[in-house]
Amino acid sequence: MIVRTLERALLADCFERIVCATDSEKIAEEVSRAGFEFILTGPAATGSDRVAEAARALDLDLVVNLQGDEPLVEPSLLAQVAEALSETPEYWVTVACPLDPKEATLKTVVKVRVEDGFAVDFTRDVPPEEASRWYQHQGIYAYSRAARDEFASLPQNEVELSRSLEQMRIMGKRPIRIVQSPYPSISVDVPSDAEAVEARIRCERR
Repeated sequence: MIVRTLERALLADCFERIVCATDSEKIAEEVSRAGFEFILTGPAATGSDRVAEAARALDLDLVVNLQGDEPLVEPSLLAQVAEALSETPEYWVTVACPLDPKEATLKTVVKVRVEDGFAVDFTRDVPPEEASRWYQHQGIYAYSRAARDEFASLPQNEVELSRSLEQMRIMGKRPIRIVQSPYPSISVDVPSDAEAVEARIRCERR
């Protein structure tokens, strides 16, 4: 799954460098075997904390954080995110796509409220009757060195911990710009998600 996600990033054809940040030697070995670069980090509270550590070690400024559970990400979307970050490096950048109303109460699908192109709230479940007011959040973040260092310097807050949503640590402190995508997202959070991804890949190969 992670190798396929890296391959999607490569297809975006917009990154100077593609690096897998992980604390797992097994993952690092698989990534290296597939021809990709990796960096080993220490334990991290969230993916963005891990990326902040890796980016400091690699002396990087602008970084797109593609989570390893996004093996179907659209490469052109990654290029849009990278462009948005270059345009507005003072913001966090992330992605929203259409929310399937049937997934309004599904906690593994993160929802985001968007106003004037910026996120105003994230949650894991919403009442079905309010689904039309929300988008599905996709596992992509982009940020500058200053934005990452700010995030990593802050303690985890109650909302972040209770919702298990790292972006709530920075909400209200730095604007979160939304790139809207027409492509539905399937993040692999539970075994049934992996089955759905595999079925989609089989269809693409026919």
